[in-house]
Amino acid sequence: MADTLLVDPLQHLELLREVLALLPVGIRITDGEGRVVYGNPAARTIWAGVRPVGIDRPRKDWQAGDGTGIEAESAAAERAILTGTPSVNEEIEVECADGSRKIVLSSAIPLPAAGGGIAGAVLVDHDITERKRREERLRAIADHDALTGAYNRRFLNAFLAEEMERCRRYRTPLAVIMFDLDHFKNVNDAHGHQAGDTVLRGIAECVLRELRGADVLARYGGEEFVIVAPGIARRQAEALAERLRARIAAERFEGLPRVTCSFGVCEFNGGDADSLIARVDELMYEAKRKGRNCVVAEGSSPNA
Repeated sequence: MADTLLVDPLQHLELLREVLALLPVGIRITDGEGRVVYGNPAARTIWAGVRPVGIDRPRKDWQAGDGTGIEAESAAAERAILTGTPSVNEEIEVECADGSRKIVLSSAIPLPAAGGGIAGAVLVDHDITERKRREERLRAIADHDALTGAYNRRFLNAFLAEEMERCRRYRTPLAVIMFDLDHFKNVNDAHGHQAGDTVLRGIAECVLRELRGADVLARYGGEEFVIVAPGIARRQAEALAERLRARIAAERFEGLPRVTCSFGVCEFNGGDADSLIARVDELMYEAKRKGRNCVVAEGSSPNA
C-alpha cells in the first residue's frame, strides 16, 4: 500500500487512460451541461456517423434520425444529469448517416460534484447490433414454417391472442380465414411428397402476394393454413377469400393437376381463440361438403 501511495498521481492518470483506451466498451464522460469531455476509442467507434448523439456535441444539438431534437428526458445521460438517477442497460436504436441502424445498450451514472449537485455523467455503451440481429434471425426461424415460409402454429396462437385483445379493447373488427388444399393426398400419392412440397410452397407464395402487411398467414398443419386479418370485417374477409380461391385455382404447377382450396371465413365476436378456430374450421369443412373449391363464410352462402 505504501508503494502505491508514492506513485505519481499523473502516472495513475496515464494508466487510467491506457486502460480506458483498451476497453472493448464505450466510455464517455460529460460535464454538467451534457457536453462530452472524454470518449475512449470504443465509444468513438460506436457513435461514429450516428445522427442522434455525436460524441462531442452538446445536448442542445442532439437529434433523432428524423432531424427532430431529443427531449432531455429521453436521453439516459440527460436523466442522469437532471435527476441524479442512474439509467442502466437501456436499448437505443439509432440511425447512421449511411442509412444503417445500430442498437446500443447504454448506461448512464451521475457524477456527484464536490460541493453538491451533479457534475456530469459517465456513460457506458455496448454495440449490440450484431447480437440483436442474430436474435432476430433466430426468432424468425422459430416463428416460421421451414417449408412454406408462412408463420407456424406457435406464432399464430400468440398473434391471434394479441389481436383478439386489441379487438376487445378498441372495438375493431378481426377476421379469420382457414383454407385447406382439396384432395392433397392424391398429389402426394400420385406424384410424390417432393411434388406436394412444391405445391405447398407455391400456394403460400400465391397467398402472401395478395395479403396486406398487417395480415398474417400461418401453416396450421399439413395442408391447412390460417389467415388472421386485423381491421377487416366478415364481408371484406369473404371477398379476400374468394379472390384467393380464384388465384389459387388459376395457378399451374408443371406436371401436376390443377390445385384448388376450400375456405372458411368468420369474424371474431367474443370467446377464446380455440372457439374461434373451431368455428372457422367447421366453416371450411362445410365448404368441402358443398363440393370443394368454394368459400363458406359465417352467415353467408358459399361461392361456387
